[in-house]
Amino acid sequence: MSLNQISKVYATALLELAQETNSLESTEEELSTLVDIFFSDESIRHYFLSPLVDPSEKERTAEKSVQGKASDIVANFITLVVRKNRFLFLKDILEDFRTGVDRLKNRSSLRIVSKDSLGKEAVDRITKSISSKFGREVRVTEQTDPTLIGGFKIFIDDFLIDASIRAKLAGIEEALLQKKIPVGAFE
Repeated sequence: MSLNQISKVYATALLELAQETNSLESTEEELSTLVDIFFSDESIRHYFLSPLVDPSEKERTAEKSVQGKASDIVANFITLVVRKNRFLFLKDILEDFRTGVDRLKNRSSLRIVSKDSLGKEAVDRITKSISSKFGREVRVTEQTDPTLIGGFKIFIDDFLIDASIRAKLAGIEEALLQKKIPVGAFE
């Protein structure tokens, strides 16, 4: 089974459970919080990924750490993931779960990447425009990429809208190459 399929199988199983109990949003929120906690602290992450720690000890630790902090579905799911030695896949499982929730709710995932943070007003304008063009609600995440010269890139579902300076310069370069203008020639 490929690594991509592993996360999809677990995410689909959790999605079905959450759908049966009518708790898609709360399950997503709880899972997201726990994944952030597990992966934000280096020592926690190393503990669960370490081959030196006994697997049953990892399972007991996971069970104790989520008990009372998450619903039974999420707590049991985290324990199962640790028991099956799939802790490394938790981030991918969360992303696949979010994708499934979005699909069920007819919602799109919108990721805005820019050199610096665009600010709330600009993000709201972009969100409103994309939402009206695609005719659905969007879930927005904003990222910064210091390698961008300027502008931004928008990823929505399988589409890319590249409004970066680098893309514009590449377009100008391509246009110049197509016209076959010799370098340094001015007429």
